[in-house]
Amino acid sequence: MSMVFDPEKYRATGKHFAHYELPPSPENWETWFAEAVCDNGYFLAAMFCCIGGGVVMNSLCVVDPTGKTVVDSHQFFEAGEYSLSTETLDIKMGHNYYRGNFPVGGIPTSEVYVLDDQNNGAELFYESIVQPTISELPEGVGIGRMSIPQTPSFVGWFFQPHNKITGKLIIKGEEIPITATGWTDHQMGNTDFFNAVEYSIWACLPLGEHTLNIFESQLTEKMGSRPIKWLWDWKGEKLYEYCRDCSYYIELSGFEEDDVIPRKLLFVFEHSRIRGTISCDFIIPIERIPRGYANRQVMNGRAAYKCHVNLEIDNEKIDITVIRPIDVACTVPKTVESVEENEGSEELQSGGFSIDSNLGDVVKNPAGLELLEKFVPGISTDPNAKMGHGMPIKVIFGMPQLGVPKEKLAELDKELRTIE
Repeated sequence: MSMVFDPEKYRATGKHFAHYELPPSPENWETWFAEAVCDNGYFLAAMFCCIGGGVVMNSLCVVDPTGKTVVDSHQFFEAGEYSLSTETLDIKMGHNYYRGNFPVGGIPTSEVYVLDDQNNGAELFYESIVQPTISELPEGVGIGRMSIPQTPSFVGWFFQPHNKITGKLIIKGEEIPITATGWTDHQMGNTDFFNAVEYSIWACLPLGEHTLNIFESQLTEKMGSRPIKWLWDWKGEKLYEYCRDCSYYIELSGFEEDDVIPRKLLFVFEHSRIRGTISCDFIIPIERIPRGYANRQVMNGRAAYKCHVNLEIDNEKIDITVIRPIDVACTVPKTVESVEENEGSEELQSGGFSIDSNLGDVVKNPAGLELLEKFVPGISTDPNAKMGHGMPIKVIFGMPQLGVPKEKLAELDKELRTIE
C-alpha cells in the first residue's frame, strides 16, 4: 500500500494520450477508448485502435435502455486515410476523429466523433472532472516499464476516470441528444492483455466528492503469474491515494449457464481509510467478446450494474446508488467455436471454424477460402479484408461495405462448422 504524497507526479498530459511509437512488432497494439453512461439509459463505447501488422480501425457500440445493441459498428482504414499525433491526443481516421486539449492549470477536454456508412455514430464532448492520471510513477507504466530498454512484455495505460459528457447519438440518421458521465483511457502494449491474464475486473465509480477506480487481476505465467490489486482514490479533482496490494476483496456470484458475466458483485473494503461495501446488481449486458488462444479461451464481458454504495471514507459516510459499467474477463473452458486466434494451432488449420474464427485462419484452409468466396466474392483479394486477417470473421463481414446481412452470417457460420 502506498500513499500519494505528490499527486502532480501522476498527472497525465496531452503527450501521455498521444500516439506512442512502439518498436516494430506484429504483437504491438494501441487503443484510445471512450465510454459513456447516458442519463436517458443508453450506454456506449467508442474505440480507436492500431494493431501490429497494419490494422487501423475504430468501433462504436451503443446499447439502448432495454439492453438491445442498436449500433455495433467497425470501420477500417488504409495508409493515407489516418493520422496520429505523437505530441497530443489528435487522431483522425477518415472523417472520424478523437482529439483533446490539456491546458496547464485548466480543465482537460476531449472530443469524439464517429459516423459509419449506415449513418450510425456519436458526437461527444468530454470535460474531465478529476485529473488525468498515469498508472504508475513516470519511469514506469502499467504492467512493465516503457523506459529503455523495454521489458519483454508490457501493458500500459493512462486514463481520465470521471468526465461530464454532452453531445448526441446518431442511430440510422436520427439524432438523440444526451448528457452522460464516463471515462476514457489510452492503452498500449507489446503483448495481448487478455492473453496475459487469467481474469481481471475493472470498475470506475463516481461517489460524490470521491472517485474510486478498482482493478484486480491474476496474471498468467507469461506475465509472472502474480496477482494484482490496485486502487485509486481521487478526492475532488486531485488524485488522493494510489494503492497496490490494497485491502479489499471481490465476490462474484449469480453466473448463468454459458455466460461469464456475474449477476452480482460485492466489493468489500478493509482499507485503512476506506471501509464498507459496494453491492452491484446486474441490469443489462453491454458487450461479450470471446478471445481464443492456443491453449485457453478468455471471455471479456462488460455489463451495466446498479451499484449500492455503503462506505466510510476518512470517517465520512457515503450511502448512494450509481449505475456504472463493470468489465469482467475470465478464462473459460476452451471451445473451437469461439476461438479468435490460434497462434499456429493445428486444430484450426484443419477446420472446425465459425464466424468467431479469425479471417486469416480460415483463408489458409482451401475449403474455408472457397466458402468465404461463395459468400463474398473477391474477399481473398479485398484490401480492407486483408487488413483484417487478425480479426474475427463476424467483424470483417459485418463491415457495411461488404454488405453481408445477419441472416447470411448465420448461414455462413453453419457451413463453416461443417468443414473437416
